[in-house]
Amino acid sequence: MGVKRQMVAMGMAMLAACALSQAAQAAPSLPPEAQCAEEAGKNERLYGIPARLLNSISVVESGRYDRDYKATLAWPWTVTSQGQGKYFPTKGEAIAEVRRLQSKGVKSIDVGCMQINLMYHPTAFTSLDEAFEPVANVGYAARFLKGLFGATDNWVMAASYYHSQTPYLAAAYRERLMKVWDGAGTQMAALAARPQPQLPSIKPGKGPGPVPSNARVEEQRKAWRDQQSTVQDEARLIAAAYRQARMSEYQMRRARMVEVRRAKGLSLDGY
Repeated sequence: MGVKRQMVAMGMAMLAACALSQAAQAAPSLPPEAQCAEEAGKNERLYGIPARLLNSISVVESGRYDRDYKATLAWPWTVTSQGQGKYFPTKGEAIAEVRRLQSKGVKSIDVGCMQINLMYHPTAFTSLDEAFEPVANVGYAARFLKGLFGATDNWVMAASYYHSQTPYLAAAYRERLMKVWDGAGTQMAALAARPQPQLPSIKPGKGPGPVPSNARVEEQRKAWRDQQSTVQDEARLIAAAYRQARMSEYQMRRARMVEVRRAKGLSLDGY
C-alpha cells in the first residue's frame, strides 16, 4: 500500500476513533475492570489488529487477578516505575502517584491499560487525566502497534517489540504474550458472563437526510485536511518515540558490555 493510501486509511480510522470516543462518552460507563478490554476490542476492529491481540498485550502490561471474574484482567489505573507496578482503586489516585514520582525526578513511568511510557512517548497525551483514560490510552497503543506492524509486516513480531526492541527482552515478552493470547478466549468469556450496562438503542431514521450545503461540504473537507495533518504529526511522533526507545536500549547494552570488559581487564578500544 502506498504512503498516501496508508495515510488516508489511518485518517479514516482516526475519524472513526473520534466517533467511538463520543459514543463511549454518551453510553453508561463500564466498571474499570472491563474498560481496557472494551477499548482493546474496538481498536482491534478499527485498525485490523488480530482478534484479542491488543487485549492480550493489555493483560500482560497491566493485568491483575480479579476474584469476581476469576480471570486476569487489565486495570486502567496502573502505574509502573523502577520495576514496580501499582494498582490504584481510582484514576485520581493513579494520577497522584505519577505526580509524586515526577516530583522526585522520576521520568520513566508507565501508565494505564497499555502502560504507555511517559518518557518515551512525551506527546502521546495532553494531560495525565487523558493518559489514564482507556479510550485515549488504548487508542494510542493501537496506533503504535499498527506502526510496528508496518515496520515488521508481522503481527507477532510487532507485538513482541511493543514492550522492547532488545532481542532477548522481546523474545521473553513474546513467550509470555503468546500464553496470554492463547487463553484470551477464557478471559473474554469471564467478562461476558457478568452483566454489563446496555448501550442506548438508536432508532432507525425515517429516510435520507437533507443534502449538505456547499459551506457544510467545505467545512467537512477542511476538517478532513486538518485530520490528515494530525495523523501525519502523530505518525512522526510515534516513529521518534520508537527510535528513542531503541537508542536508549542500545546505550544500556553498551554500558553493560563496557562494565563486563572493564571487570575482566579487557581493552575498551572501540567501546
